[in-house]
Amino acid sequence: MKKRLLSLLLALTLVFPTALLFSCDDNSGGTEGGGVTPSHARMTVDINPSVEFMIGEDGKVASVTALNDDGSVLIAGEVFVGKTPEEATELMITLATETGYLVKGNATKDENTVKISVSGEAEYAEELLTKVEEKTEKTLTALDINGKVEKLQAMGIEALRTLAMDTALFTEEEVAAMNEQQLCAAIAAGRIETAGLITAEMREAYYSAKESRISFAQSEATVAIINEMGSLYQLMITGYSTALTSYSEAIDALDSFRYESLVSPESDYQKTLVKLREAKADLLEKKNFVATLEVNGEAYASATLELQLSEENYDKALAAYESLGTTLNTSLESLIAALRQNEEMLRSFEDSFSDDIKAELTAKAGELEAAVNAAKDSFFEEFEAAHKDDIAALEQSLIAQKNKLREQALGEDAAE
Repeated sequence: MKKRLLSLLLALTLVFPTALLFSCDDNSGGTEGGGVTPSHARMTVDINPSVEFMIGEDGKVASVTALNDDGSVLIAGEVFVGKTPEEATELMITLATETGYLVKGNATKDENTVKISVSGEAEYAEELLTKVEEKTEKTLTALDINGKVEKLQAMGIEALRTLAMDTALFTEEEVAAMNEQQLCAAIAAGRIETAGLITAEMREAYYSAKESRISFAQSEATVAIINEMGSLYQLMITGYSTALTSYSEAIDALDSFRYESLVSPESDYQKTLVKLREAKADLLEKKNFVATLEVNGEAYASATLELQLSEENYDKALAAYESLGTTLNTSLESLIAALRQNEEMLRSFEDSFSDDIKAELTAKAGELEAAVNAAKDSFFEEFEAAHKDDIAALEQSLIAQKNKLREQALGEDAAE
């Protein structure tokens, strides 16, 4: 009963393992220009902002996920799902230009590098990478950006397995049996589930809480089944019930710390992140202004000095942000260790159950599975309800940051 089943919300017509193969007989709905039959794939576009696009079997974007804070700023409030990979990349480059991440004027190609990778079925991934590269080059030219495209190596199957496991949807055994296409489909399912959670901190809090709550629901159902067996078995599960209570407390402690320390808009971490964004906005403004000036002209020297000071200020803000993150991670690791210790204690009790208890649990496997699926199906709504205001506040802060960057970039364009 350790097997995790996809909830109906996330089914996406995936029935493990056969339906995940997604074989097709034609090229309809694929990328521009036809070619190899589309399959599930993972594409990343890195301009710093960095963004991940999961591609569905129809050759369209199934999910979009920011891989860093700048990526969160860029995609906030935008619609990428349903676009072809080429269209999604064009939109991302356009947004990056509008917000000053890609610099016009005298900027060098190295300053405007767009790094792209595509992982999945090898033949499709290679063709898609070529098409996206061509589209990117055309978009840079159309936007008058002196830039270049760098094609990155595809993510290996073991790295894809790690991402699939992080979604808390499949067991290690299931993931180990998947090929690249199946792994990309599994990752996409997890990304779609957390589509409304735009920051990495929020997604990590969600996945962590979901995994532990599902495990708790299974153990709680185990206690209920043994209780139904009669008073003869009460003494045998006293220790298990006590361990389950400790496990619940460890879950609550971890969830509360992660949310209050990393996710809440009132946390020091998020306030430090706001300062980092302000420093980044100033840096982009200075960088774009310098790019409008004649090199070695009258104003160039003083503007370059201001840019250097802005870079130093950004580096200090980044160091403060990373230092706080390191400190918080140390505390998180100790809470996670306590949680794992409680899990091991529960597994130890389960291994020591008498044969008749094990037989009863096997006979009522359907009840255990129902408890697990009920926990999965209800978790998103419960999480969203508990944190709805903070989720909305985080997204609005990202949109406000993007609008600020747009205004700055428009000001530089007017000056030019």
